[in-house]
Amino acid sequence: MFHPAPTEAVTGDAAVGAAAPERSFVWWALGVALASRLFVFSVGFVARSRLTILHPLDTTLVSSALLYHGILGRLLNGWTNTDAAWYLNIAQHGYAHPYSTAFFPLYPLAVRLLAATGMGYTPAGLVVSAACFVAAALLLYRLTAELLGGRTALWTVVFLSIAPTSFFFTAIYSESLFLLLSVALFYLAQHRRWLAAGVVGLLAALTRSTGVVLAVPLVLFYLQAVDWQWRRIRAGILTALLVPCGLAAYMAYLWSAHGDPLAFATAERRWHRYFAWPPVTVWQGVRYGYLGALHVVAHDNLSRLGALAWQSNQTNINFLNLIALIVVVALIALGWRRLGAPYNTYAVLALLFALCNPATGEPLLSLPRLVLVVFPLFMALAARTERRPVVRALLVGVCLVGLAWLAARFVIFAWVA
Repeated sequence: MFHPAPTEAVTGDAAVGAAAPERSFVWWALGVALASRLFVFSVGFVARSRLTILHPLDTTLVSSALLYHGILGRLLNGWTNTDAAWYLNIAQHGYAHPYSTAFFPLYPLAVRLLAATGMGYTPAGLVVSAACFVAAALLLYRLTAELLGGRTALWTVVFLSIAPTSFFFTAIYSESLFLLLSVALFYLAQHRRWLAAGVVGLLAALTRSTGVVLAVPLVLFYLQAVDWQWRRIRAGILTALLVPCGLAAYMAYLWSAHGDPLAFATAERRWHRYFAWPPVTVWQGVRYGYLGALHVVAHDNLSRLGALAWQSNQTNINFLNLIALIVVVALIALGWRRLGAPYNTYAVLALLFALCNPATGEPLLSLPRLVLVVFPLFMALAARTERRPVVRALLVGVCLVGLAWLAARFVIFAWVA
């Protein structure tokens, strides 16, 4: 198992030598992050300009005053789809809608604060998402470079940036903010800044309910720092308790404002979600996904997978969700020996957390999006393909095609994840 060396141990000439590769690749990482966002925006603009817009999903929540016409409309309006409509509604009106409590408050608050400068809610949401993603990519580069070297760090950013569902980092979704906060927690914990890591974890738990699992890797980082010697444990480990305080704060607000501290869980019923044990969800996901694969083959959809008009019915979506589950499990296995206990544990817990909330008819609903922020998966992929340039080239090609296809579907309001 890999144990990252304390930052203090790298001094003098060694520090200069260690920093040199990072300085040379960090600009490439920044370029990749920016270029990927430009690619996604370009695909969205072309799709909105040339393709038929389908029936909007939840965009009735978005005031017409927040939408644009002409070139700006083709560039911006497509990113207000599905959950983005809810976030914009919360940013503009607060938790006025009975189902809006399913969406945690930090991201819409950030959008509201930026929109208050006169920018407008839709542009503000896009700026928050893009800025958080670029910052997260740079911080992830630094984190990975310390563990696995600069080249692997660069490829981690590449795979993160071109993942087929990475367009969610551009949309008005909380993915970018949560990614930034989770990477920041790992970076701070790796440098033994326990209080700051705990505060960042609290903010992550105010962004998504998944944030509470970040308390576990924070504890593991602390135990690594004391060499797993229980007698050396001090009060610093208690900073992990700050993480669930983010969830507790939101629950306190819901109790005060709506009389139900679990209103966020209750609201999930609108999307037909319910609690289930992960093995049950996996079994159902495999079953429904297999039926989806048979449907795709039987209806000759394989010849039309690239078509933007490919149906968004449950059967086809279940097939794609099963593929996502298989990929995630494979990446966790690939990274098990290369990454430390905090990284492996976080990846497993994040997956289990998602599997505890299936939906009726779609057991793995939104899984391709929910696991997008689990950055150790991309670290594992970059590390395992380090000496396989052909594999990397093939993955880049497949990912770019998938990204373009799914991003185009999203902006014309076809269901993706």
